[in-house]
Amino acid sequence: MVQGQFTGYGGGFNSPNITPGVQNGQWNLAYWVVPIPLPFGETVIQATDREISLLKARMNDAYAVTRQNMARLMFTNNGANPLLPNSFLDAFDNGTNFPTYGGISRTAQGNSAFQGQYINLNNASGFSFSSGFTRQNMATILAYVTDQAGGEAPTFVVLNPSDYATLNNSFIAVENGYITPGTNYTIDTSIRSSFPNLNVSGIPIFADHFCPKGSVFGVNVKYTAMYLSEDAAFDFSGFYSLVPLGQIGQQGVVVVGYDVVSAKSSSGFWGYNLQGGQW
Repeated sequence: MVQGQFTGYGGGFNSPNITPGVQNGQWNLAYWVVPIPLPFGETVIQATDREISLLKARMNDAYAVTRQNMARLMFTNNGANPLLPNSFLDAFDNGTNFPTYGGISRTAQGNSAFQGQYINLNNASGFSFSSGFTRQNMATILAYVTDQAGGEAPTFVVLNPSDYATLNNSFIAVENGYITPGTNYTIDTSIRSSFPNLNVSGIPIFADHFCPKGSVFGVNVKYTAMYLSEDAAFDFSGFYSLVPLGQIGQQGVVVVGYDVVSAKSSSGFWGYNLQGGQW
């Protein structure tokens, strides 16, 4: 967008030129709705005879169902259905599977920032992880994607629990326990082993149940985020009567409007064809 230059003792410089550096990306909000029923019979029963409010349980379940659906759709190809949100797959693709992203052509000249790092992790680009990740080759791939992103490392990496277990094994193999002088150990003293999350090259690595086996994603949260509409942020409509429909009862709807968006696809990566999962 702008260009710099050196100047001499006199302080002269060339007038700036207008250099286009911004494009309009367009993503549609995906609206997820969860209807909440409240039939007539339940209304009467819950008013007098109950231990746990069924309505409260339904509201909690609406939240759980919504969170699970959001998590699942972040790791699936949603391009065929315009009602679904974008995912990590199209966010970090290089144009192989998704030639356009947010209405921007990834293959057009000058659009390299929208070309994500789509990496074959089995015998491609010098990588061969046929036995899964270890500490050493994970450090290698992280150094590579950081370099390809212009020196900006991913904020975190996420992979399937099966692939995570393979990586975790290379940590457990060199795990040590040390006794602190003067410390007493009893039958109630526990020793912690293994790790709920890992850290390689300063980058946290997590397991996610919904991440497909054989795939790994690196995300830089400076450029990638879940946008949540302030007008549909887990909002509840309130209950409305079903009497006009010829039924005694009520129903309401929980509404969420959101999308997963990356303003710089090259900042993250999508590794595929990873082998060596534990199950």
